[in-house]
Amino acid sequence: MLNTCVSSVSRLRAASLLLMLCGILFTVPTNASETDITLQLRWHHQFQFAGYYMALEQGYYQQAGLKVHIIPGAPEINVLQQLLQREVQFAVSASGALLAYLEGKPVVALAAIMQKSPSVWLVRGDSDIYTLQDLASRRLEMTLSQENTELLAVFAKEGFAINKLQLSSSSMKLDNLLSGKTDAFNAYLSNEPYLLQQMGMPYRVIQPTEYGVNFYQDILVGHADWLAQHPKQAEAFLQASLQGWRFALDNIDYSVAHIKQMYAPDKSSAHLHYEAEVLRTLVLPDLVEIGHMNPGRWQQIARMYHALGMVEQLKPLDKFLYSGPAEVVVDYKLLLQSVMLMLLVIALLSFFTLRFRALAQALSAEIARHAQTEQLLVERNQELLQLASTDMLTGLVNRRVIIQQAQAEIRRAKRYQKDLAVLMLDIDHFKQINDQHGHAAGDKVLIAFAELCKQSIRDTDLAGRYGGEEFFILLPEVDIKTAIMSAERLRLAVAEHEFVLTSGDVLHITCSIGIAMYMPLQDDLDKLLLRADQALYQAKHQGRNRCAVMQ
Repeated sequence: MLNTCVSSVSRLRAASLLLMLCGILFTVPTNASETDITLQLRWHHQFQFAGYYMALEQGYYQQAGLKVHIIPGAPEINVLQQLLQREVQFAVSASGALLAYLEGKPVVALAAIMQKSPSVWLVRGDSDIYTLQDLASRRLEMTLSQENTELLAVFAKEGFAINKLQLSSSSMKLDNLLSGKTDAFNAYLSNEPYLLQQMGMPYRVIQPTEYGVNFYQDILVGHADWLAQHPKQAEAFLQASLQGWRFALDNIDYSVAHIKQMYAPDKSSAHLHYEAEVLRTLVLPDLVEIGHMNPGRWQQIARMYHALGMVEQLKPLDKFLYSGPAEVVVDYKLLLQSVMLMLLVIALLSFFTLRFRALAQALSAEIARHAQTEQLLVERNQELLQLASTDMLTGLVNRRVIIQQAQAEIRRAKRYQKDLAVLMLDIDHFKQINDQHGHAAGDKVLIAFAELCKQSIRDTDLAGRYGGEEFFILLPEVDIKTAIMSAERLRLAVAEHEFVLTSGDVLHITCSIGIAMYMPLQDDLDKLLLRADQALYQAKHQGRNRCAVMQ
């Protein structure tokens, strides 16, 4: 039986090869001329657009039959207007392109290059501004356009009225921030922070992502009519551009040298390198396919625009999100080739059907059995992975994952000179709960406590169960003041929460929290955890239900 299967598979492969040869014989070569395409950038030449430069320099556009012209942006250039007026075929826009679509404009998003937005509020390091709440009553300088909606959306999400903010149009320079005429500046993570570092001026950034607002950035967009009329060229341009981005991010030194020589001679190599490293953390090429767009995330952004009153009503996004080339008009030469190939396929299929019908059934059954086995293995592996990384009681990550992630965050904090805070938490008098109400009640308290921890942190933070009634929270890019505020907010939430047991009894518990900041010159993971544990001991020694900091 096995020999018969192998023989049959060999015959099927031979038939497939024959079909491929027929396809080659009937293929008519075409010599299409290059298509002229203009790409409008949203700002001046810099590493922010490296993928397009590299696609041009490496010949990816030319190989796709495209002749591409790249036009730099400027403050006075509205990239979406250029696109809608058919001055260009493609443009690099922000998430504001979605607003244009919701307003009825023929805009299509082909790829989101940055998965995380670089738009932030920049404040002086000697100011008393640490949080978004601090910003709400200050003087804010920003580019007043749809491109920067996320910087206002974050205020609305936190309950502040946008029409009461003190907004002024951006001068595109840091002079007002440096002189104190303005309190916060609409900046780009990859640009203005570097300039302040070169001046030796301390600064802080307040990011919308820390408050749950994370828009896509640098969206490659096209005109819906042009895409429908030129589906092959549109797909070719998209794929060549993404290939250029992969090359640029894998060859940063080479890309920086080329950009400085050909596009941005006034920028230093150090500045371009800084920009490249920051943008790589926003593109996330090692975690997400370059250009990936999640329809659900776009819908969430659309709902936020609607909640802000920026659009009257929502509509499906199927025409906004690019879905590949449309059907091609029938070519009669190709149709004739297809008919001839179809006749050959029918003859071959008839021959094999008569001889191997029974064998095909046996093979189908075998394939189904293998598929079922493979699916079962996949499910078992997923279960094992879940068991290995999750605390089964609370659903938080376990101690092993906490240690791994903490080591990774320490390396990142040291490399990029970022703040890193850790919280060590312990439920006060937990043993009394078990003794008086039983271990089932204690488990219920642990589960509810874990849920409070998850609700109090950002998407970028990590909460885990360290063991017993002891928990751990990792806070990347958080300074000491923010860490204390986060710890206090969680401590109060626990103290005010009613823990309802199965019996109907209601418990009120408290927790103690130890806080430690990572110190690059003297810390490794063991020392950082030791100081957090010492801070926790200090909090408990001072009477519990409090936070303590170990410097």
